[in-house]
Amino acid sequence: NKTELKFDGVGLLSKSSVTILAGSLKSNRTYQFMVQMENLRNSSIQATGYVLVTVVDTRPQMVLIGCVIWTMCVPNLEFQFVNPTTQVALFAICNGNCTTLESIIWNVYQGSSNSSSNVTQWILFNQMNTYENIWFFGRNTSNFTATNQLFLSNPLTELWRFEVVYNFTFETSVSSLNFIINQPPYNGSCSMNPSNGTTSTLFTIECPNWFDEDDVKDYSLYIWTTDQRERMMIAFSSVSTFQVYLPAGLSHTIMYIRDTLDCTAEFNMSSINVTTDFDTINDLINNIQSPTSNPLINVLLSGNQNLVGQVIVSVSQQFNKMNNESIDNAVSNGIPATSISISSLGSQSSQE
Repeated sequence: NKTELKFDGVGLLSKSSVTILAGSLKSNRTYQFMVQMENLRNSSIQATGYVLVTVVDTRPQMVLIGCVIWTMCVPNLEFQFVNPTTQVALFAICNGNCTTLESIIWNVYQGSSNSSSNVTQWILFNQMNTYENIWFFGRNTSNFTATNQLFLSNPLTELWRFEVVYNFTFETSVSSLNFIINQPPYNGSCSMNPSNGTTSTLFTIECPNWFDEDDVKDYSLYIWTTDQRERMMIAFSSVSTFQVYLPAGLSHTIMYIRDTLDCTAEFNMSSINVTTDFDTINDLINNIQSPTSNPLINVLLSGNQNLVGQVIVSVSQQFNKMNNESIDNAVSNGIPATSISISSLGSQSSQE
């Protein structure tokens, strides 16, 4: 029976809704309504929501705004979560008679929050014209996109507002959506042991002390040789310690740590040199159809998708190397390269 709600100084009974009677709010003013919810069993668990209401004398058309890909906009009370490495794609719909629509314009605001008053101040982003068709696309249409460069180039800004303005012949309608940057996991590190080995070595990856308010979802290991754009995922795990097999060669390694809202942190680990275990590879080739004590065959029989995939990568690289050596040897012995072809397994050839 608490009177937590007040209007014009008068306490209201705790209800799930409040009705403001016509004529109670003055024209040409903006009111902020705030509701604070408290957990019945644990008073320390609270949630706060806000809505801004501007009172005008006209009856503008209603404009609806939303995310094109709804899974990329996770609601969080007043805000939508957005990852700083992803773009924001929004759409707007005029709900009603929109025959007198003359123009559409999108605006972007940066927000700064005052923790003492729970009020957010919004400042118009003044570089929209500069980055139109670079960071911002469709500014004068019902579909608007802001690339991730907006967030990456302004790392100190955590609050963003995207506003659409529909200008009609005799009136203007405005709608907006507020976003808060989802921070990636932090405070952790990753290491690999041993630091070098062979294609038969089982490497241990440890990524301790990673923290995220939304909880860490998984860990992914990528490698590349010369071009990071050609990086290849070797393994993923929902736990911070796991084991992998690595392909032969000098590889650069990087870990991606992802939270439950798919925001990722990158951690570069030291390069690692893996040599080919020829004995094990050759033994695998000779005994591929009959289980033996070969460790690679035992891995293939284990059913562990991660480890099986890693072994296949290592073996396929070795097969490719052997194939290239065979072709080079044939060409060096006078066989034209154009006469060399590769047939599928099980095919038969005949000579007449």
